Amino acid sequence: MPTLTHLIALPSLLWPALLVTLTGCSGCGTTNASQGGSPSQAAAERFSRSPSDTLTYRGFTFAHEAYDGKRGYGGASVGPSMDSLASLHVNAVALVPYTFMREPDVPVELPIAERLGMETDTALVHSTREAHARGWTVMLKPQIWLGGGHWPGDVAFDTNEEWEAWFQHYSDWMLHYARFAERHNIAALCIGTELGQTTLQHPEFWRKLIKDVREVYSGKLTYAANWGEEFEGITFWSELDAVGCNGYYPLSQNPQATDAELYEGAKQWLMKANNIAAGAQRPLWLTEIGYRSVRASWIEPHAAPNRREVSESCQRRSFEALFAATAEAPLLEGMFIWKWPSYLGHGYQPLGKLQDSERAQEGEGPKGYAPGGKEAAEVVKRYYAGARL
Repeated sequence: MPTLTHLIALPSLLWPALLVTLTGCSGCGTTNASQGGSPSQAAAERFSRSPSDTLTYRGFTFAHEAYDGKRGYGGASVGPSMDSLASLHVNAVALVPYTFMREPDVPVELPIAERLGMETDTALVHSTREAHARGWTVMLKPQIWLGGGHWPGDVAFDTNEEWEAWFQHYSDWMLHYARFAERHNIAALCIGTELGQTTLQHPEFWRKLIKDVREVYSGKLTYAANWGEEFEGITFWSELDAVGCNGYYPLSQNPQATDAELYEGAKQWLMKANNIAAGAQRPLWLTEIGYRSVRASWIEPHAAPNRREVSESCQRRSFEALFAATAEAPLLEGMFIWKWPSYLGHGYQPLGKLQDSERAQEGEGPKGYAPGGKEAAEVVKRYYAGARL
């Protein structure tokens, strides 16, 4: 992976145009405390500032969104989807092969996908080559999918024997992908995602894993910590090459938040993240970051849409506040927006048609994270275009 050079300097000539977009929000609250149509002077001054650094990695999570062998990572749809993604001035993608645990407290071997249509090694090779053909950096980001409504933060065990068994299974699984990444010249490997009880209770395991991975893989290593307690409590950041944060911090608890309030919320957590990276003497990567196109998407960016109304403008305003506030994080080197589908057209069906789908709550339909075809896409495009290559 390239030498660490950060910096995103969005040309100031782009920011007046961005400021114009911040002066109103259809169906999404107001933009200033006086309920008027333009930001306060203080907000205007903040939003007119250019970020002080340039992003080296202007990325998206490129999501495997079909299991028919035609539209996932191994399908012919990958090229056209990446071509569309390129219009947002992207230069990096995260590829996410999943494994599965039925229960978070039962240690089992973690399978490598082998069935046609899944995130197999062959499919990953195809998407990696398509990304490399466009000159993009690839981060491999293997993750665990859990059954029963659980998430990786639930993974924990009662006995030392169970912990040791799970750590061995996890190491075997991750080392498979470390070797894969080395063979296919993948620039970065994310060695875990949101496994908060394991990282905070057993940091010694992760230190050993980092050492073992470095014996077979020469690229950059990071870990995608869940926002909040895990991200702020990890003790092994300095042993990685980048501090990784899945940055779903709320920007405000106010459903009618002004632009100034959203900016202040984004600024506070980005400054905190930057301080953590500075303490580790490492660059900061936002290994995941995103907002749904729903009303007040800034309150719980990580949460399911539930009954919240569709609002493209709320998604747009959340990104505008985030991007403006990155000026407060000079160590920010990489950003991987969640997410972009492996085939065009995914996620744009009316939500009602997806109610019976097992993935309906994962963001499909008009309430999803993908910014393609929405107001937020133009904001992302302008921001990523401002990064010096």
